Amino acid sequence: MYKFTIIKLSLPRKLNTMPTYDVKTKEGEEKEVFCSISTMEENVKSGEWQILHKTSSASLITHAGGTLSKAPDGYKDLLKNIKNNSGRGNTIKV
Repeated sequence: MYKFTIIKLSLPRKLNTMPTYDVKTKEGEEKEVFCSISTMEENVKSGEWQILHKTSSASLITHAGGTLSKAPDGYKDLLKNIKNNSGRGNTIKV
């Protein structure tokens, strides 16, 4: 019989929950602002802001290290048990 442990992760609360916009003001100043979509639309409609569209490369998500090192101990014990019972010449890395 295998015993599984449920791990509850608590993620940090996101501080900036509104979108960020690159804008140009009436005075010609370029700045980055974060505000609600309705506020942005109001300022663009009134002529206060002009939205700047900047191109950038896509962000890449990478993973460093192996996934086995991040697995809980119960999973490692399960792999050891499978390796011991799998016979000679197995290629399971524990």
